[in-house]
Amino acid sequence: MILRRTLRTLALALALWATAALADEYADLIRTQESGGNYGALNTQGGTAAGAYQITAGTLASLGYVRHTGGSRGSWSNYEWTSQATSQGVSSLSGFLNSPSGHALQDQAFNTLTTRNLSALSSQTRGLAGQTINGVTFTESGLLTAAHFLGAGALNDWVESGFDPTVFPPEYLTANGFSSYDELQSHLMNRIGGASGTTYAGGAGTGGTFEQTEGFPGLGAKRPILIRETPPFQGERTNLGGNQ
Repeated sequence: MILRRTLRTLALALALWATAALADEYADLIRTQESGGNYGALNTQGGTAAGAYQITAGTLASLGYVRHTGGSRGSWSNYEWTSQATSQGVSSLSGFLNSPSGHALQDQAFNTLTTRNLSALSSQTRGLAGQTINGVTFTESGLLTAAHFLGAGALNDWVESGFDPTVFPPEYLTANGFSSYDELQSHLMNRIGGASGTTYAGGAGTGGTFEQTEGFPGLGAKRPILIRETPPFQGERTNLGGNQ
């Protein structure tokens, strides 16, 4: 019974994402947030985030497009392109960033990643759509853009904690250039609000829960827990350099 209910929920979520208008709007939002629409963008601050959607090498490996060959996972020199990529005309980072085949592969990888993120959002996280918290109106696209940045599991943990940014380990700050949890919190809220044209009004949230979450199903004061993802995450536009 639980499995059937889970499958029905997943089918509904994927059907929602398959709506062309929503998919196109969300893809444009991510391209704008991550790279300004530049398919040749490359993170130059020690990470591997690349392309219009700033997808990391680690994420591309999880999608089957590259393979880690050993050494640091934070360097493109330690990855090779798989047959899944070469069969589509991409065999190098330069090709991924600069060729029409590479741009098509970026779009494909992004769509696959988004479908995966959507299916991994908890019912509690999806239930926020339509709610307004500290000036930010949550939407499906807004939640997905946060999942693109954090990973769906980390987003679920943040929501479950009552939007407490200290649920994230300090590495989340250093990996993304934030000097405090308040900065990370503001970034997340404004990233979500970017999909609905709303702006974070600030307020409590570091080391506790937002007062506005009281009464939401499942939300309340909870002890922070460590997340599962390993930084760095998808890139940020402020870290981008030129084409590779």
